[in-house]
Amino acid sequence: MGNLGHRLGGDVLPHAGNTLQCLRSARGLQVHKKFKYWEFDVHEAKDGELVVYHDDFIKRDGKSIPLQELNADEIRRVALEEHELEIPTLSQVLEALGKTEKPVRVEIKNLHSDEGKMKFIELVADAKEKYGWNCKVIAWKERFRKIFPNEERERWHEAFSSRGLAVCRVGLHHVDLFKAHRTPVGRMMFVLGLGPLSKR
Repeated sequence: MGNLGHRLGGDVLPHAGNTLQCLRSARGLQVHKKFKYWEFDVHEAKDGELVVYHDDFIKRDGKSIPLQELNADEIRRVALEEHELEIPTLSQVLEALGKTEKPVRVEIKNLHSDEGKMKFIELVADAKEKYGWNCKVIAWKERFRKIFPNEERERWHEAFSSRGLAVCRVGLHHVDLFKAHRTPVGRMMFVLGLGPLSKR
């Protein structure tokens, strides 16, 4: 295991990942040299609420339902009743992390509305400022392209950077994805997975 803080410790603890129970139990792991940073995944539910959950789908009555087709209360109810999981909101996780000394990596899995993107920026930026975190937003390249289409990237780059946030590539946390997409060479290196592309 490369990072004990992955999925809020869920890869090594008996609790399901990306839950508050997992986060609380993982606090004691922070002294271990393999605990590099806290990491968790964020989805926007149908009603615009931001929830922390790894997968894009949740099983309901044996069928896989996309999270973005369910309201946050429905997601929490299905998770609890069918899977015995307590799905937290982004606000709950940010507050529970509190004054951690470890870096924080918030992975965007799905943000489908402008309101959801702005809410995400405000919540993460406010927590970063309040607690003084070393905090980065991360995303896989395919998800980045889908969530931030080419014609909207400059606007969202400004929205993130104005609050002191960058969206970086998963596994290459020094690569600012908005900056990497600005030039043909940067886009090519981004597609091929080359680097570094930072601080331009």
